[in-house]
Amino acid sequence: MKKIKQSSENEMIYEFLKMEFSSDRYFEKILSALRELNIDKSVITNGNIESEQENVLRAKILKQFRGYRDREIFERFPSKINWFWTVFDKEDITKIFYIEYSYWNELSNYTGSPLEAAKTILSGKTIYDVPNDNLIRGAEKIKAGHKFPPLIFLTDENQSRYNILEGHGRMTAYALIPDLFNDVSVLLGVCDANELNKWYGEMPA
Repeated sequence: MKKIKQSSENEMIYEFLKMEFSSDRYFEKILSALRELNIDKSVITNGNIESEQENVLRAKILKQFRGYRDREIFERFPSKINWFWTVFDKEDITKIFYIEYSYWNELSNYTGSPLEAAKTILSGKTIYDVPNDNLIRGAEKIKAGHKFPPLIFLTDENQSRYNILEGHGRMTAYALIPDLFNDVSVLLGVCDANELNKWYGEMPA
């Protein structure tokens, strides 16, 4: 892993929303949040992180949409995080783990490792009758030279492991072809180890 430049929580929120706004799974949910809050989608599609007004609006959207900073995926979220833009390579992949969540637990054979999840997928097994097609298609896109949006990880000061905040599907696609996990852009948050353990280890299923 190589650090490139400093980032911020405002930028993390912006990137998180942009990534999930482009996903089939979350697009309608974000649109619903925008309608309920009466906020134009341009703060996600063409935003400016230098605008404090926009940053406040995006935080409201993420709270409505995914419970930022106290519910759902953000329950027990670390209180202080230093954010950096980084680049990851294939030697880092063994230290990357899913959050504690029933689907990812079973897909990875309760290891939390995307590499183990890839073995499950390649064996043809499905979890909760969820098809693996999208994950396999993602790997095919990478083979064809497609560049995915950045991933978002959290780690502690020792950086012994990296836990995925956003990008579980994309990371699983990379794990299916780990030799191509090179020069991958990651927005990385560094926080206290105890707070990180409370967050990733006790996520609601």
